[in-house]
Amino acid sequence: MTGVRSKWWAGFMILVLVIGIIGCSNQAEETTDNKASAPAVTEEQPENSAAETQVISTVNGDVEIPVNPQRIVTQGYLADFLALGVKPVGAPDYELESPYVLDLVEGVADIGRIDGGSVEKILSLQPDLIVTVGGDEKLNEQYRKIAPTLIIPYGTYDNVHEEITAFGEIINKQKEAKDWLSQFEVKVKTAKESIQGLVKEGTTFSNFSLFGKEWYINGDGVNRGGQAIYQQLGLKAPDIVQKELIDQDKDTVAISEEKLADYAGDYIFLDLSNGGSLDEGSPVWSSLDAVKNNRVFKLDGERFWPYDPLAVEAQVQEIADMIKGRFGKTEN
Repeated sequence: MTGVRSKWWAGFMILVLVIGIIGCSNQAEETTDNKASAPAVTEEQPENSAAETQVISTVNGDVEIPVNPQRIVTQGYLADFLALGVKPVGAPDYELESPYVLDLVEGVADIGRIDGGSVEKILSLQPDLIVTVGGDEKLNEQYRKIAPTLIIPYGTYDNVHEEITAFGEIINKQKEAKDWLSQFEVKVKTAKESIQGLVKEGTTFSNFSLFGKEWYINGDGVNRGGQAIYQQLGLKAPDIVQKELIDQDKDTVAISEEKLADYAGDYIFLDLSNGGSLDEGSPVWSSLDAVKNNRVFKLDGERFWPYDPLAVEAQVQEIADMIKGRFGKTEN
């Protein structure tokens, strides 16, 4: 299992470096603000056959795709299809090894990484639809020669509800999308109720990442469980995080260590997964109230880097369990 987790982690890191950075490349001051326009169904034919088509409007123009695709290859959205009961014929290795899909991917072919080596493998699978995060237009052009190709950039969707609803439209699984969201909402409600009273009203939570020696503060988007923490569980961010990140639709912002206290909440979630080296004796870190009062939760990077609907669903419960495990008694 350790080998699988290590392979998945390496793959996911490559995704961030090769794909995820696309969403950040045009942002000032090392921020992430990458909400592309979501694909929309603009024309639909009768739904009686997999051969019938619909037109999807995307950031790259209109794409005609099957109404009921039978052989989907995906890069970046494996969990979305699995959540809707659809098993793609191919996906990248790092997605197949995500801890959230391991028991769901039997029979899904490994197409490798998002690089030139994937083209021949995808061609051999004879897909009728390719759905990818894109990132390399030369590769995208090769994919389009194989099958209709939808490019849905990293960070297109703000939350699980948008994402699952959109994929339900794309693959004609609207009922399945609605059903999945219904059970998701029940799980979120149960998790929220399980931590009520464990922390005082108005208590704030920060979500930091440390990469090497570089500090980042995360908002309520795709970074390190941000959606589960803020959007789904409704935990309160410090005012400065709310104003500078969440209200501005920014996923993450680089900050100096000297600024940690400005962004620190009463509780801290901390991700050290990308080679972060925390000096716990640092005067700045050790002076934070959350640190002094044992209110720091360290996140498992392999479980909190993924941001797909299945990941968020699990992260909601994991965050609730962290809070219950640390503060099982109601605070006075």
